[in-house]
Amino acid sequence: REACEARGCIWCATDVANAPWCFFAEDSPYGYSLGGNTERTAKGWRVTLNKRQALSLFGNDISPVILEVEFQTKDRLRFRLYDPNRQRFEVPLKIDSPGVTADEAAYDVEF
Repeated sequence: REACEARGCIWCATDVANAPWCFFAEDSPYGYSLGGNTERTAKGWRVTLNKRQALSLFGNDISPVILEVEFQTKDRLRFRLYDPNRQRFEVPLKIDSPGVTADEAAYDVEF
């Protein structure tokens, strides 16, 4: 608990299975934030994420990063994070997607 709070995180013990007890606050200086408007695509959404100004916890951060969200089936969502300025290795996995609309999905996406 002490190490969590020393990083500026929130500590919240819970009985919920696999739920984190230590997490960043919504206004944390770490991580990424939305860098503009969300863009509707044929199969979902695309947004730009910008690195916040705090020192990195892991090093070698990329900014900006593009997040693409694809509604693949009623019960399956795919997301992809990538560097828009430099090509990097991506696992060459092709997944057939019939594509559904957000209204048909059994889940919600919020930014």
